[in-house]
Amino acid sequence: MGQIPDDAAHWDTGDWIEWHRTSLGVDDSPCAAAAQDKLAQITALHISLLRAAKGYFEMTGHHLPVYQHIAHVHAAIFCDLPLEGPDRTCAQTGVEISWLAPHSRSDDVEVDLSQPFVTLIVVKISDDFSSKARMISRADLPKSKDGPYRVAWKSLPHAF
Repeated sequence: MGQIPDDAAHWDTGDWIEWHRTSLGVDDSPCAAAAQDKLAQITALHISLLRAAKGYFEMTGHHLPVYQHIAHVHAAIFCDLPLEGPDRTCAQTGVEISWLAPHSRSDDVEVDLSQPFVTLIVVKISDDFSSKARMISRADLPKSKDGPYRVAWKSLPHAF
């Protein structure tokens, strides 16, 4: 993960607000720290995706098809997973990522137990377009390798 620059005060709207900027007045030059920090870049991407999904829903009443990507970016931030895109398989990573879209009728996800995952991460995108996640070990799911299995959000033990 990236390091917070020594002169940074806090993170705000996709940029580091630096101590010397606040003490010297407004500085319109871009902050170099955010461009060099992968975590800052991924966090800014996550915020942008959530804002885009929310804006589209508020304007049209329909969902923008980005929830899978939001789930993968959330997992990259909070689980220190590489951000390689949604086309990577759980056989490569050992992680199965599922998501719950905002305004969905159910708080359950369907998991294919025949997939060779070690950990299941479920990202819930709330009706206010914020995200949170929970995870469960494959060992805590049924031993069966037959087809789909429904997992309820509230039954997932590890929140982050």
